[in-house]
Amino acid sequence: MSEAKVFPMNTFVSCLRGAAADQGLIEMLSFVTQKEVDPDFAAVACALSKAWIYEQEPNLTKASAADIQALGQKVAIKPLPEAELTQAQAALAKLAELKAANAALAADKAALEAQVKQLDADLKAAKAKLKVVDDQNKAGENKIEISNKKIEEHIKKLEDLMAQVEKVKQQGVVVAGGAPAAGGGADAGAGGAPATGGEPEADFGFGSNPFADAKW
Repeated sequence: MSEAKVFPMNTFVSCLRGAAADQGLIEMLSFVTQKEVDPDFAAVACALSKAWIYEQEPNLTKASAADIQALGQKVAIKPLPEAELTQAQAALAKLAELKAANAALAADKAALEAQVKQLDADLKAAKAKLKVVDDQNKAGENKIEISNKKIEEHIKKLEDLMAQVEKVKQQGVVVAGGAPAAGGGADAGAGGAPATGGEPEADFGFGSNPFADAKW
């Protein structure tokens, strides 16, 4: 068994009274348990060490503040006996294991929360993009609808034009001025021009013969 080690009296008092752990108390508890004590488990280590401290210093069980001061400034103590030491180390090891597991769970929780936050942001971004695409699709559908209407109008105009062409083919082309009069086709030239040929009229179209009078 390790030799005794001297510690300040106020460190023993802090342990027995369950005061907040400072570096001096952690050092003493680590020596008593022969294991590095986590500050988070100082209260447990104190509980495991109290009985041994009282056994080492029986006067502390009934000592008042004045009596403690009378005991001196230093107190020597040895590590826990083997059986108690094994139990104390096992308890502290279990606490350290639980703390590590809790830290891992906390880390997992933080990671999951970060993932949820990122997924939420991604979802919002996806919804925004979907809205833009939906708006674009609606605008495109409107454009297609307008284009279809224009195409239908052009097709209707083309069908009307084709019907007029077919009607002209069936009825023939009507020439301005009408057809030639009945019976006049033999005297008229091509295209309705006046007839030519034959003897000229005696008066040349002046109505009388000016040379018929001997007195001219």
